[in-house]
Amino acid sequence: MPVSVVKNMSREMKKENFDHAFKLKEREEIRKRNIANYFLNQSKCHRPWMQELADRYKDGVRTGTVAAPLIPMAVLPSYYKGKTDREIAAFAALHIAADGDFERIQAFRELLGDSPSKWFAKREFVRLSVGRGQRKRTGGVENWKIAKLFDKLWDESLRCSYDTDAGDSVVELNQLSVTVGDIAKEQRCSYFDALTYLLEDCCVGQFFYKLRLLLLVLGTGDGFGLNLWEIPKEQLQCPLADGLRDFIKTWFPDYRRIGNLDDAIRLFGLSGECDFFYAWLGYKELQKRNPKECSLYATRYQTWYDLGSRMKKYRWNGIQPKIPF
Repeated sequence: MPVSVVKNMSREMKKENFDHAFKLKEREEIRKRNIANYFLNQSKCHRPWMQELADRYKDGVRTGTVAAPLIPMAVLPSYYKGKTDREIAAFAALHIAADGDFERIQAFRELLGDSPSKWFAKREFVRLSVGRGQRKRTGGVENWKIAKLFDKLWDESLRCSYDTDAGDSVVELNQLSVTVGDIAKEQRCSYFDALTYLLEDCCVGQFFYKLRLLLLVLGTGDGFGLNLWEIPKEQLQCPLADGLRDFIKTWFPDYRRIGNLDDAIRLFGLSGECDFFYAWLGYKELQKRNPKECSLYATRYQTWYDLGSRMKKYRWNGIQPKIPF
């Protein structure tokens, strides 16, 4: 068989394979859109209720009618008043376990002292990485890990300038918000990507979950947010906690078939991705107060969802649990 004929056959086979792959991808996209549209139709009355639940929970945390969850990144900074003190405390809390208790939080509070900003500026964290003390633990965390995180923050925050009057160089520390913001501008990336670049080798457990939670605490002013940084709302992502997957599956059983968790969360259409996190916390609080109503609502919702039943709005209002906060 001539070589030219073989080459033509090879080109035709490649084209057929490409066309086949393109059609398969197109079918997959159509299937995802159909699943998403089905969910949007079936949850038409449920999604506004979730938004109300998130809003009422955030207001309840602010006013004190709802007990705020024990989130170290929100609790530890609350002991301080200064902006820089709160920033340092929030970053220190990255090393506390997500379900940390008050004893561990108090241990970090004793470590940082009355002014975390002075503790950081004086480089007192260096002693945590010297001699036998580096293997000792603070709040269940080895000291050398804490020192490594703050040493990285120090190096990135250091700013040198030249004082023409004194004829000498001046060393200053940027605020952490400025440091992370500068990295984001330089790398042309989001705040989350900038923090990932900054802290990727700092031995932080549950890394991505804690970074998203840190940005929620620092960049929002509702719920338990401290509103210390000006972060664009579209850059704030829902912290993917361990129990969040089951919560999504309750209301969107087919979420895996449209993509990842972030795709499913965005499909709920709440006012912000972080509101989904607050809706989850609010539902957990609701389950403590009205367990029977929550169980009945989830069961009926899943039954109607599987059957494809389009119930009237008054039917939904009749079974949706009342939000007592």
